[in-house]
Amino acid sequence: MVVLMSEDIEKLKNSNNELREIVNNSWDGIGIIDKDTKFIYVNNAFSPILGFTKDDFLQKTFISLVIDSQKEKFDHFVKENITNKYQSEIQVVCQRKDKQKVYLQITISLMLNKKFFVINARDITKQISDDEIQDTYVISCHTDFDGIITKVSKAYCSLSGYNKEDLIGKSYSLMAHEDIQKNIYDELWTTVKNGQQWSGKLKKDKKDNGFFWVNVKIKPMYNKYGDITGFTSLMFDITNELLLKDDKKALEEQRNEAQDEIKQKDQILVQQSKLAIMAETLQMVSHEWRQPLNIISIQAQKVELDVSMGEGIDEKELIKTLIGIKQTADDLSSTIEDFQSFVSLKSEKKQASPLDIIKKSVKIFQNAPQSEDIDFLKDTMNTPDFETYANELSTILVNILINSKEAILKNNTKLGVIKLKEYYIDDTIYFEVSDNGGGISPAIMDKIFEPYFSTKDVQHGVGLGLYMCKTIIEMHFKGSIEVKNHNTGATFIIMLPMK
Repeated sequence: MVVLMSEDIEKLKNSNNELREIVNNSWDGIGIIDKDTKFIYVNNAFSPILGFTKDDFLQKTFISLVIDSQKEKFDHFVKENITNKYQSEIQVVCQRKDKQKVYLQITISLMLNKKFFVINARDITKQISDDEIQDTYVISCHTDFDGIITKVSKAYCSLSGYNKEDLIGKSYSLMAHEDIQKNIYDELWTTVKNGQQWSGKLKKDKKDNGFFWVNVKIKPMYNKYGDITGFTSLMFDITNELLLKDDKKALEEQRNEAQDEIKQKDQILVQQSKLAIMAETLQMVSHEWRQPLNIISIQAQKVELDVSMGEGIDEKELIKTLIGIKQTADDLSSTIEDFQSFVSLKSEKKQASPLDIIKKSVKIFQNAPQSEDIDFLKDTMNTPDFETYANELSTILVNILINSKEAILKNNTKLGVIKLKEYYIDDTIYFEVSDNGGGISPAIMDKIFEPYFSTKDVQHGVGLGLYMCKTIIEMHFKGSIEVKNHNTGATFIIMLPMK
């Protein structure tokens, strides 16, 4: 018989107190329950986990705290522990005093007296929540070493259309799309089985015969001995991204095809425009040439008639006739050169001073007949040099100045005045020619730039001047010209880009 001394008894009490203190201050809920799961004892941690006081617990059974759908499972778990006599674990969902659900990892073990159980409850709600979030939103798959699927997330099932039962136990390459070459999977498994991570894009079949694209990262999983036991595959859905790229590529191809078609149509329009201009030009030339050719024909017929009638030919008269024919032919040649300049400028754009262009234009104009009776005014700015066809611009200004002079003379305007104004705004230079020749009739205002239209007498041609000016300004200068009436006459405005 062992007799305990008072010192030993005191030590045993102290040890029990220390043990009780440790149990009470544990982070896990620790308690004692009987075979009906009625609480006999609970430590301090049970109260914050489930929200009840210690006295509340002692009036309850643990199974009463388990949600209804799991009561049968927990009851079976307790009975198994009585029979098997070993410690085991189970996850259950309990309802707190505030009606909130809490996930508990429960461990129970049968005490030596075989009447009670020690129960250990660990709150794993946050862990379960994190796992559920990952399961719901992270596309993942786990396989064993041979590539057989052992676990898949809900997110993977949602993306593929398969449920977990369809996939677990099947090969990882089960859903490989026919577009993906088999050697990609051979390379994948070779890489990860050598302990390396594999990354790439895979196209997979959906259960509904559709497909999806994923960006995949696969890495090995190891046991505590360093052996590869399986593989974890994390995936990112890139289907929309790739489809958008395909759509963008298709749209770009359609756009390029449309642009090519437009270019072809533009080329056709350019050719048609050239043909139209050539046709118009030929009609204008034929009109301009008709009178000179008639003069040549009449003079030649006169000489022929004199010769055929056997009359003596006055040598001086013959020379005079031939000179007239030559002069008329020279005029025809000049007309051809004018039309050549109209269709294609031979010069190149160069930097030129607006003031120099105006001085040259005014000098040519003032040398023309009947210009000396008209007052001429200039209003210019200190405009910088700009790139242009200087000679052609001078010709255009002279042409407009002459039109203003003819308007003044035709309307018998007393004290005729022509004003040439030049200025620039931003990157545009303006030339304005104004006169007091009575203006342009509203009935013909929209026709003066048309070909064939003229207010001149027929013997003076068809009036190609304004039409040619407008065409050259638009085709070669990339500018524009317009006309408007003011109180005493008309104003022509030329607008040209300085760059």
